[in-house]
Amino acid sequence: MNTMSSSHPLQSLKSDAPQLQFRAREFLARRSERPRAIWHVEEGWAARFKLLRDGRRHISRFYAPGDFCDLSWLVADTADQSVMALTPIRAARLDRGRLDARLRIDPGLSMTVARDALTEMRAQAEWLITLGCKSAAEKIAHFLCELYLRLERRGKAAEQVCDFPLSQQDVADFTGMTAVHACRTLRELRKDGIVELRRRRLRIVDFARLARIGAFDANYLEESMAEPAPAPEAFLEEGASFQAAAC
Repeated sequence: MNTMSSSHPLQSLKSDAPQLQFRAREFLARRSERPRAIWHVEEGWAARFKLLRDGRRHISRFYAPGDFCDLSWLVADTADQSVMALTPIRAARLDRGRLDARLRIDPGLSMTVARDALTEMRAQAEWLITLGCKSAAEKIAHFLCELYLRLERRGKAAEQVCDFPLSQQDVADFTGMTAVHACRTLRELRKDGIVELRRRRLRIVDFARLARIGAFDANYLEESMAEPAPAPEAFLEEGASFQAAAC
């Protein structure tokens, strides 16, 4: 779950990109299809997921305002998972062919994309450890800590408060729990005065305590929070003309 500031090099590529609207539950990409665009989420939330044969859903990533969906498509022939809007979404459409051509002549931009891919890989590796080893309370606490920091660094959260339009089923499908178990765990965190969830907003009352519960260490996010180094001008000349539903 990467974080991009307003000065991120990829942000300049969306200045003339068309803006499209998606309804809740509308697909941004379908599994096994070849995405023709990369989306920059301006408003709204989406989820990347896979359905098992018996209908169970696992969410592998949430996309919030400021996220690019999905940079892995630049090197993949097809999407290996579907992406669906969880809320109404407004997104900038970045043509995949144009972006690919720009990457071929812009080493600085290519390095930025590679850095973001590494950060995403580190975050996914950390989450695999969380899914495999941590308790329900630890999973939820880790998830909330990471989500808040992502949004805060992007200017979408402040003073321990951020949007949280995810349902208890969304949270359950991301953390590998049942909806009942996820709801019960969130309720305990609320009862203990650690978090508040009201009207699709999350308030972390005690971030330090929540981080302790989740055994959360933000070091793996630091790469994405740092500003990328500027590329040498010589390399750039040629390419200068891109809820919680209350439980």
